[in-house]
Amino acid sequence: MFENVDFVGGWKLYFSLSGILLLAGAIAIALGGLNFGIDFEGGAQFTVANAERQLSDQQVRAVLPADIARESVVTTLGQNGYEVRTPVISSQQEQSQIRDSLGRAFEGEVSVTTVSPAFGQQLRNQALQAVVAALLIIVVFISFRFEFAFALAAMGALVHDILMTVGFYAIVGREVSLVTVVAVLTVLGYSIYDTIIIFDRIRENAPTIGYNRRRFDEMINRSIRQVVRRSIYTSVFTLIPITALLIFGESTLSDFAFALLVGIVAGTYSSIFIASPVLSLYKAWRSGKLRAARST
Repeated sequence: MFENVDFVGGWKLYFSLSGILLLAGAIAIALGGLNFGIDFEGGAQFTVANAERQLSDQQVRAVLPADIARESVVTTLGQNGYEVRTPVISSQQEQSQIRDSLGRAFEGEVSVTTVSPAFGQQLRNQALQAVVAALLIIVVFISFRFEFAFALAAMGALVHDILMTVGFYAIVGREVSLVTVVAVLTVLGYSIYDTIIIFDRIRENAPTIGYNRRRFDEMINRSIRQVVRRSIYTSVFTLIPITALLIFGESTLSDFAFALLVGIVAGTYSSIFIASPVLSLYKAWRSGKLRAARST
């Protein structure tokens, strides 16, 4: 099935496909499609439990003040639960009035959680720091375990996975929350595991003396063919429960499952079609520089 696939020589096609998808995500982000939730933007979250009445989104918004209703997000939680997220409400009195109004409308119990914009900004910074720290640790580990060329290729694949996940989030307009950050970090771990399996086989098959690009690229293709079925089968069986969670899970679980779904697909693709070609291109570039340095 994969005997005739040139995983390295077809890098222009693979990079172009990723580039189109990443460009679509970048356009969606530029157009404001990245929907940061209360965790990052700040605001109020009204959670309705044991609701006696079932209301539509329009009926819920009608209960809220007009200026708040326009920017509020209503989510159904099971059969008798709701979640209403609003912008920051500075007045404690107005917050209590909205809580009481929702309680009367739903005939249920309403609790309120608030996050200040400053705290949301702090959480956003910490989330970015966590992702960057994870990337740096991975680069250091791979540089020590293999060599810097492998670390550079792995970094390219991981950045590809992160941008792909965030881009698709922007395209579909899903809410970005702390759950999304957890999902991204999980994707990083899954993707690097898949990449290291391929890199380990490349290292085992690599010649110990000399470098020849044609021979090196053939060796990479051979190494990928030896493990590609394992990678694809593992990803497929991992995606089955994630897809079920996406379809049948509640809002928060669905967002988490969506990030995992996109990230695992992107991670499997990048491990095979991005990381290895980047490794080949970097090796060829470095070899060319060394030859040019020796000739001067």
